[in-house]
Amino acid sequence: MTFDWHALYDDVKRFGEFGSDAQLAESLGLTRAQISAWRTGKSDLGTLTKLKILDALGHDTLRSAVLSLLPEQNREELERQHINLTTRVSRGMLAKDREANSLDDGRLVQDENQLLAGLPAEERARVLPHLTPVAMPLGKVVYKPGDRLTHIYLPTTAIISLLHVMENGESAEIAVVGKDGVLGVALFMGGDTISNRAVVRSAGEAYRLSAQFAIDEFARGGYVQRLFLRYAQALITQMAQTAVCNRHHSIAQQFCRWLLLSLDRLQTNELHMTQDLIANMLGVRRASVTEVAKQLQASGAIRYNRGRIEVIDRSSLERHVCECYGVVRRECDRLFRNL
Repeated sequence: MTFDWHALYDDVKRFGEFGSDAQLAESLGLTRAQISAWRTGKSDLGTLTKLKILDALGHDTLRSAVLSLLPEQNREELERQHINLTTRVSRGMLAKDREANSLDDGRLVQDENQLLAGLPAEERARVLPHLTPVAMPLGKVVYKPGDRLTHIYLPTTAIISLLHVMENGESAEIAVVGKDGVLGVALFMGGDTISNRAVVRSAGEAYRLSAQFAIDEFARGGYVQRLFLRYAQALITQMAQTAVCNRHHSIAQQFCRWLLLSLDRLQTNELHMTQDLIANMLGVRRASVTEVAKQLQASGAIRYNRGRIEVIDRSSLERHVCECYGVVRRECDRLFRNL
């Protein structure tokens, strides 16, 4: 296979946001004179440098080949230098990919996290290179009580449940985080640990962002700070209303609230959730969930079979649900309407 090495070198330079040939040359272990001689056709890049370029651009699985060819002298430093290069370029490629998937009006694609989508172009461009897409399989425990917040998560298609766990092991859901928000708001409130259990209740994907970068970005003030603080207020409202709902409303009403909150954070009208897991989320007996599901299915609101819930008539759910769902939704709309 024949490569246009000048074009590939320029790609690494562009994605890595290197200001000059000389800056990139240093990251490749070359001198200014060597890169100048290659640009003018007086010398060749060499096999190791070419492999480094291909590895940085993800053309092939070449990491082991690159590392095996590094000289023994200063090997650890050279390995670190190459890893830094590939990380820098991959972040740039991720940012360009996100920009390519943006809509014409500057908002991100529909399945994007809404907080990220709400960022102005300048703030978004600063944050995007630091985001890492991660898979969120059903049942994954993202955090346990007492865990240190090393990262925050911004779900796109996944839904994460925040659970309060009792000493006897029983638990109940106190809030859900989906594409509307961020997991780890304690970080912005002065805390560095989480007090609840965070479990993926609907499989999908999320972005991961380092805690230190999030703190630094929050400390800048401005739009990012306002956005995260308003989401924190929305989350507090959801937690408070959940406590009221669990105390004063029927299991059927709680179940409908739970379904509607989930639907608002999904691009589909289907959820995959066992009755045992639903009962655990609501803090009720499995038999109670079974009875409510049968009633809603009989009314034509849902279709339930083997852990698959399909909402047939959303308006029916909204008629059955208590006021708590509307309180949470109106507060979210109010907080983000004129930001």
